[in-house]
Amino acid sequence: MFNNTISSKIKQGLYFNVNKNSGRWAFSDYPKEIKVNQKIAKLNEWDNSIKTLIVNVTDQCNLNCVYCSRQCARQKPGAMEIELVKNILKKAIKYAKDNNIKMTVQFHGGEPLMEFNKIIWAIDNFSKEDLKNLKLRIQTNGTLLTEQIVKECKKRNIEIGISLDGRKIENDLMRRDVKNNGTFDKIKKSLKIIKKYQKEINCLTVVSNINVENLEEILSFFDKLGINNIGFLPIYEEPSTRTISKNMVPNMKKLAESQKKLFDKWIELLKHKKNKNINITSFQILIWNLLSSNSHIKKFRVNCGVGVNAFFVEHDGNVWGCGAFSYAKKLKIGNLNSQELSELQQSNSYKKFQKRTTDNVQACKNCIFQFVCKGGCVANGFKRKGDIFNLDIWCDYWKEIIKYIVNKIYNEPEIIKLIPNYNIKIK
Repeated sequence: MFNNTISSKIKQGLYFNVNKNSGRWAFSDYPKEIKVNQKIAKLNEWDNSIKTLIVNVTDQCNLNCVYCSRQCARQKPGAMEIELVKNILKKAIKYAKDNNIKMTVQFHGGEPLMEFNKIIWAIDNFSKEDLKNLKLRIQTNGTLLTEQIVKECKKRNIEIGISLDGRKIENDLMRRDVKNNGTFDKIKKSLKIIKKYQKEINCLTVVSNINVENLEEILSFFDKLGINNIGFLPIYEEPSTRTISKNMVPNMKKLAESQKKLFDKWIELLKHKKNKNINITSFQILIWNLLSSNSHIKKFRVNCGVGVNAFFVEHDGNVWGCGAFSYAKKLKIGNLNSQELSELQQSNSYKKFQKRTTDNVQACKNCIFQFVCKGGCVANGFKRKGDIFNLDIWCDYWKEIIKYIVNKIYNEPEIIKLIPNYNIKIK
């Protein structure tokens, strides 16, 4: 109907209209052309700075989670040399200072606490002034955590994140130790320790067929535990790096329905003053993407920044877009043993990830929601045919949940102001 506008019927009498050149959008009761706001178009540029380094300090782990994405790597586990950890921090400090940004350096694994002394030694080579542009994090399974470790982290401003997959009944079916024992009780004790020293409690929760139908109950339970920043991460089949049965992977329809219920529960909690700072990362990102299309801010190419704003560093210094690409040799970005972060941004793989926008994914070009999902998960598309410009195999899921959120915002625009850390002004 219009050359540069895509219109989609959200429900009877409601259309969502998007200018496919700028992403600017508006609601209407009939298909309506959205013209480019020149001020927005001028500022509608990409943010290419590196914001996050996921540092895989070891492939060793004391657990044997049924879905572990590092199962193949753990067959011959490697560990990062102390000097490399130090050099990564040194290069991160330089890059963050040169670009006047705050960069997150997150120590991961395996289980990073198995190399805790190494991490601490590397950090202690730098002053507080050196580290002021870095946000340091450790993502742990929580079973090795002690009060002394938390104190040492507090002393150095290292934020601790926990992995927990639900209540005891769900978690202990998914997160088990090498003796096949559940981990919930140990993790719960660790949470109590963290709460004594850390204001915000961060949690990663893997969503599988075991817990997918109970997400709203899990959110309520986490809220009671004092967990206030949660990443719900749906599991997907990744046969090149792990061995999981297909019946662990939730189908897209079931996942979408569970996420709708989770969204409603989240908004319900946010409406209560005591719950105003409970965060669900996946929903926040979709809403921020929606709002940023009508705002004077720089944009990210994909939700997670894979390969452009976020890097995954293996124990040997090799750099990849994320852990899901660490088996794809042709997408290696570089190596931090010998290169600076700014040099990695000149690599062919980095430039390829830069081009991975919805403009360059054929199936996304005329999709009404492309500026919200940003083309979805790059790894999910790559898995299909070995090309990062392929359509995400979860596309139908993204459409379903975004349509649901957009409709909710139309019916209750005030919920936008409930979103924690909301700071985007709509123009």
